[in-house]
Amino acid sequence: MSALNVGITGANGFVGWHMRCFMSTLDDVIEVRTADRNTFADPKKLDAFVDGLDIVFHLAGVNRADEQELLDGNILPAKQLIESMERVDCTPCVILSSSTHAEEPVNAYGNGKAGAANVLFEWAENNGARFINMIIPHVFGEYGRPFYNSGIATFCHQIVRGEQTTVNGNGQLELVHVQDLVEEMFAAFKKGGSGDIRVSGHAIRVAEAEAVLQNLWHTYRVQGQLPDLSDCFQRSLFNSLRGAMQNDDRMSTPKKHSDERGWLIETVKAGSAGQCFVSTTRPGITRGNHFHRRKVERFFVLQGQAEIRLRKLFTDEVITYKLDGNHPSFVDIPTLHTHSISNIGDSELITLFWSNEFFDPEKSDTYFEPVLR
Repeated sequence: MSALNVGITGANGFVGWHMRCFMSTLDDVIEVRTADRNTFADPKKLDAFVDGLDIVFHLAGVNRADEQELLDGNILPAKQLIESMERVDCTPCVILSSSTHAEEPVNAYGNGKAGAANVLFEWAENNGARFINMIIPHVFGEYGRPFYNSGIATFCHQIVRGEQTTVNGNGQLELVHVQDLVEEMFAAFKKGGSGDIRVSGHAIRVAEAEAVLQNLWHTYRVQGQLPDLSDCFQRSLFNSLRGAMQNDDRMSTPKKHSDERGWLIETVKAGSAGQCFVSTTRPGITRGNHFHRRKVERFFVLQGQAEIRLRKLFTDEVITYKLDGNHPSFVDIPTLHTHSISNIGDSELITLFWSNEFFDPEKSDTYFEPVLR
């Protein structure tokens, strides 16, 4: 496939941010442009955004507002996008993030999503262009906004802070992890064709989802164990929980058992298979400067002095942890954070690394990105 120019509307939203993260891992994407509310408010800015694009992920819209806003806030951006594409004579493939609410619209949100799909279908038909309408169930994942994006985001926020959760009813959910979703949206583009695509998810009751999250957190923080991560859905829920953690809580110092023979410390207790390895790092050397989309990874400093740095993708804040082998400590690396470890001491640094999966160079889930820019 030739290099692509990609546009993402609603790029600062939950799915939009994850789409940017995924796009940054692809070799066949040459440019990613983003559009926010300010872009749509200025026709010239919107035209500059659209001009020359091969694909537009239209993720902009409104999902919480009064009824009229829900209707207009989803249809109007689609119409503005069409007007802009016509002004600059550009016919990219447009992929809309719609909702299962639009399949049988019984509320303003569903009607708004259905209306957006209708105007884009008409534009594609009239212009010989491709339009793909992704009908999406409940989306969850790391860094979702609690009390807004999903009930899973709310549960995660409350559980990691020790707050009381509330299960209102016990309806059936169909959950799709946001990184799986953005991957599926791009796969739909590569496959070719147009029309509706219904994204399938994992069926689970609300109360069961809350109970699974509670159990994962209890295993991790109370029992001090990494839970069973062999199931992809459970791993995604666990990563969502870890994403809701506050930065001050990411570093841990297990109890060190010492006697006349020396010392002993527990490094990893895991409920499923993984890979463990140890490395030495010379003074002044830095390892890492990459991120992972799904991998659960632990950096455990056993000897020497280290500085671990994290930076969430597309943000500027760098979080720093200083670890000392005299008090062996570890940091579990959150997904979609580029990270590095540096030897800041005068002697050799010895670090144990653990990952929930065996390293496969063909599927390493490792993407270069400097922490410090």
